[in-house]
Amino acid sequence: MKNSYFCLALFVLLPLVPAWAAPTDADFGRAIVQARLAVPEDPAVRSALGIRKSSGQMMLSDIDAGVILVEIFSMYCPYCQKHAPMTNKLHQAIESGPATRGKVKLIGIGVGNSPFEVKFFRKKYGILFPLFDDGNSAIMNTITGIKTPYYFGIRKNGGTLQVFFTQQGAFEDPQAFLKTVLDKSRQP
Repeated sequence: MKNSYFCLALFVLLPLVPAWAAPTDADFGRAIVQARLAVPEDPAVRSALGIRKSSGQMMLSDIDAGVILVEIFSMYCPYCQKHAPMTNKLHQAIESGPATRGKVKLIGIGVGNSPFEVKFFRKKYGILFPLFDDGNSAIMNTITGIKTPYYFGIRKNGGTLQVFFTQQGAFEDPQAFLKTVLDKSRQP
């Protein structure tokens, strides 16, 4: 009888313990700002991102921009595949805007994707912005449970990074999405 009361108590109380629940946006944000990525081999990509290193690993803080917008994607995600033209339009909106060109950078990170898979995704969907692989699954293992596509807006303040925006799922209007990100980036 004691065991059935114990089981009943666990059944009733366990949902009230959020600390044991799935990771939060804040957990994902901490993982992203601490992520280590391979320095792009292409000098033009390094130049566009303002990365001074030519090899090894880099962090998002190495990107020369006040705002970094990160799309977490997977080559195998049908939503990411379908949404690829919209992310290209977002990139074009960033690059064509005098207030955003050079100040906002969009990158993609293929969680659990090898360099080959990321190159395949880039070529098949004509991706115009820099993509990074997570071939060693370091990011994927840290942000287990994230659903793709997932967006992070990261504000750079000196040498520190702060996640100020997250969105799970695709956006419908690149201009409106960019405006939302920029408005939120200015809030304390």
